[in-house]
Amino acid sequence: MSRLFFLLLSLLASSQAMACRCTDPGVKSAYMRADAIVLAKIGAVAQAQEDVMQMEMEVLQSWKSKAAGDMNMLTVFSITVECPYVGQEGEEHLLYLKRADGPPEGFWTDSCMGNSLGSHPQAAKHIRWLNRHGRKM
Repeated sequence: MSRLFFLLLSLLASSQAMACRCTDPGVKSAYMRADAIVLAKIGAVAQAQEDVMQMEMEVLQSWKSKAAGDMNMLTVFSITVECPYVGQEGEEHLLYLKRADGPPEGFWTDSCMGNSLGSHPQAAKHIRWLNRHGRKM
C-alpha cells in the first residue's frame, strides 16, 4: 500500500512540475515588455497549427503601438504546450502582446505576460494605469 502511495505522489509531483508557473509581472513591467497592449473581444478561437491556437479579436482599445488593422481586427497566437493564454468566443480580455516572426508571423501572448479577463479586477487596475501612464493608440 505504501508503494502505491509513493507512486501516486511522484506522479502528482511530476504533473505539477510540468504546469505553467509564473507570477503577475505587474502593470509597469508588463507594459515595458510588451510591444502592444489591447483590450479586445474574442470573435473566434481556432487551432492555427499543431501546438498553436489563434484568437480572432475586435480591438476595443489599444496602447503602446497600433496592433489592429483598418477594421480593428487582430489575430493573436498562443503556443499551447507551455503557458498558453486562450480565451473563449465573446469574452473581453486585456492582452499584452509580443510581435514575433512566427511561424505564424504576428502578435503572440501567453499566461505569464500579465493578461486577464476584461471583467477581472486586475484588468480594471491595469486599464486605469494604462489610461494614465500608457501611450494610447
